[in-house]
Amino acid sequence: MTINPRTASQDLPSLPSIRIPLPAKPRVKIPLVDSPIRGYMMYSYHLAVTFASVPAWPWFFGNFVQLQCDSRQLELGDFLKYSSMPKGELHFTEGTSRFNPWLADAPGFDKQSFLGGYGSPSERVVERLEQGYCVETFVDEYYIPVLYNGGNLHFRHRLLVFDCQEEERRLHIAGFDKKSQYSRLICTFEEFDDAFASVQPQQFEKTRLFKPRQDVFPAPGFDPLRLIHLLRDYLGGKNTLLSPDLHGSGQQGDSFRYGVDCYSFLAEFIQRIAVRRQAGEVLGVDFRGFHVLWEHKKCMLDRLKWLQRQDYDLPDSLIAEYGRVQSLCEQARSRVVMCARGLLPPDRGHLVEVPRYLEQARAAEVPILRRVLEILEAASTSPAA
Repeated sequence: MTINPRTASQDLPSLPSIRIPLPAKPRVKIPLVDSPIRGYMMYSYHLAVTFASVPAWPWFFGNFVQLQCDSRQLELGDFLKYSSMPKGELHFTEGTSRFNPWLADAPGFDKQSFLGGYGSPSERVVERLEQGYCVETFVDEYYIPVLYNGGNLHFRHRLLVFDCQEEERRLHIAGFDKKSQYSRLICTFEEFDDAFASVQPQQFEKTRLFKPRQDVFPAPGFDPLRLIHLLRDYLGGKNTLLSPDLHGSGQQGDSFRYGVDCYSFLAEFIQRIAVRRQAGEVLGVDFRGFHVLWEHKKCMLDRLKWLQRQDYDLPDSLIAEYGRVQSLCEQARSRVVMCARGLLPPDRGHLVEVPRYLEQARAAEVPILRRVLEILEAASTSPAA
């Protein structure tokens, strides 16, 4: 605000203008924590927001058990956009925010309705941040230099904005950095505006506002009968309980495999990639499914330890045995990651060793989880249950 003393009296001498700074607008500080799952951002974003706001671990450990994959991807014809990499994806069934009880009714907007007449996307994001929301939206990563694809590849992907420095015109974002590490990063308003303007999300892909409800009733918690059902389905390679439609896009699951059958899917996927590469085809190696498999084992190991702390009679030896399952899946993941990044020559036998790790992990996991299932079933039918 400029004060001109001459407006008070024409007889006063001319004085320099004085600029009085306006007080900064108060803004809710939005918490964010590390997600237990980072293989796909459609899991990591909503979990990072949820765990920072509500006591969600009991709910988490009663879910995130079932895995699914699409056998059609074994034809190696479904490529990651703008790449020569056939997809080999593995997903947590009902892992996305639409199945999160604290965020299931999170407001969703298409591109135009989100802007709502504002001059720039960044201005709209800042307004939502001031209201206490994290904003999950879709951008072209090419225009955000700090992201993995920034400046290198036009790649449409979801992005989470969780904070801002309005005076410096910078947004705090979460994504994969130049080393492909899931990180908290910063971009400018201008970079975000260009990235937002350059993509057209699919019809079902909405910009969502994440602010976990504190008043969900009944309060989501651990459901032992649900866990028993999920473990039975996982071990049986079937799905009798969950909706496999991750995005709400209406996808059908006729070609899906579930549970332990995902081991054979990944083994066959990597075998087909190896054969095609040895025949001279230029194919990238998708390691994301192997990363999710490893994260599944990490979460399962944490689940078993948590169940033991809840007085379920899981012996230490059983939990230690499951640690070997996680280790074998980590070895498979590491081998695929190193081949994908050129740290190991993938066409000299390194890829074909991966199915052996997977089979060893499957053979070790099945009897352990069957024993866990027996313990849970016994506890659920005891008089004290």
